Amino acid sequence: MKKKMLVVLMVLLATILTACGGSSDASDNADGKVKIRLLTRMAGTSSQAQIYKDIIKEFEAKHSDVVVVDESQGDESAFNNKLKTDLASGTLPNIFRVQGVANLNEYIESGLLMDMDPVLKDDPEWGQNFTEGALKYYQVPGHEGTYGIPMESGLIGVYYNEELLKKAGINEFPETWSELTAAVKKLKGIDVTPIALGAKATYMAGHLHNQIFYKWMGTEAAKKLGTRELKWTDSEVVKTLEYVEDLNKLDAFGKSAAGISDEIAVADFLEGKAAMIITGPWNIGKFTNPSETEYAEAIKLAKFPYFDEKPEFKDEDMQIISPYMVNGKLEGKEKEYTIELLKMLTSAEAAKRFAEEAQFLIPRSDIAIDNSKVSDLFLHNIELGATSTGIAVDVFDFDPLPSMQDRTRNSIVSILIGGKPKDAAKEIQDEIDKSK
Repeated sequence: MKKKMLVVLMVLLATILTACGGSSDASDNADGKVKIRLLTRMAGTSSQAQIYKDIIKEFEAKHSDVVVVDESQGDESAFNNKLKTDLASGTLPNIFRVQGVANLNEYIESGLLMDMDPVLKDDPEWGQNFTEGALKYYQVPGHEGTYGIPMESGLIGVYYNEELLKKAGINEFPETWSELTAAVKKLKGIDVTPIALGAKATYMAGHLHNQIFYKWMGTEAAKKLGTRELKWTDSEVVKTLEYVEDLNKLDAFGKSAAGISDEIAVADFLEGKAAMIITGPWNIGKFTNPSETEYAEAIKLAKFPYFDEKPEFKDEDMQIISPYMVNGKLEGKEKEYTIELLKMLTSAEAAKRFAEEAQFLIPRSDIAIDNSKVSDLFLHNIELGATSTGIAVDVFDFDPLPSMQDRTRNSIVSILIGGKPKDAAKEIQDEIDKSK
């Protein structure tokens, strides 16, 4: 059965490779214009999405023989479904992104990802000023080259309402897990939700577990899950799920966390109904806008508390690192124009505008940010992010099994509705074992 399945997959891959082969002919419109398709997460009405759209318009104004078709999706599920459809139908966009790094090996070997090293070296003014750690994230063991251009970075930490914490008698943000659980109990005493969490959007539950995992086992342990050196059913890994259960038993997230959306969770935090929220820099604009929240001056940022018995992982942090990736099959004018647009979207000039107008950070070392144009919260995010000794995004990012994003998040959510950590761990491990 496995051999038959392998044959089917090889035929499918060959079909995809044939169909994904970019060429100027395939990308030309009927009117002779070169078509450049984009599939990113830069969609919606946010400030960063507007800047992104402005740059695309600027690019199109420079080139009358090009049309840009932007199919970006703000919603994660919609984005993932669109990318899966494009891969299956062999219509991979010119610029896109792949979540995680474990699957890059397969895409590199298939020729679907362009090695960006020659492009980076060919234009040193643009290419040599990305931060080293962010570029390294897209250098895959076993392959020469760099297979993504980082377009977003920043610490995913705990944003908290200092006013509510002081009202509960908490004068300093909890640095350790024991201090965090004590703070949760005090916040329950003033009738606010200690930690806003909308697990209907399962990523929020996943981000909570990521924070716990990295502070308990370190970021390198996530890679060991991906290489199968560790199992989800190992006692130390199960312990990370038990900490999720511990917070849930303390009613840290409110009674309805599993049934509410991320938007409601953010709204509860903005309205002062919740004291803390685990999120990334993409929400800083809302948190610092007085028209969005009366607590704009009171919202602060800290790293997720570390465990008293694990100080060595104090600065092992979850950070957002998102890339633009380029279709490895592009040729000729289509390739030339695609790279030009990529550079415009990630230039120092663009990075300055993203930072100052949207508080959105492209990891470059040559951004001359005018501090008077950004919030203290944004600057503090940059400062805290610079102290990380280990960086990772989601734990499943290192797993070669594509279904692990949904499997891990759904199993973690099950703990919030009464499931047992050992059962959740077994459910995740079973997903891995049945794939062998």
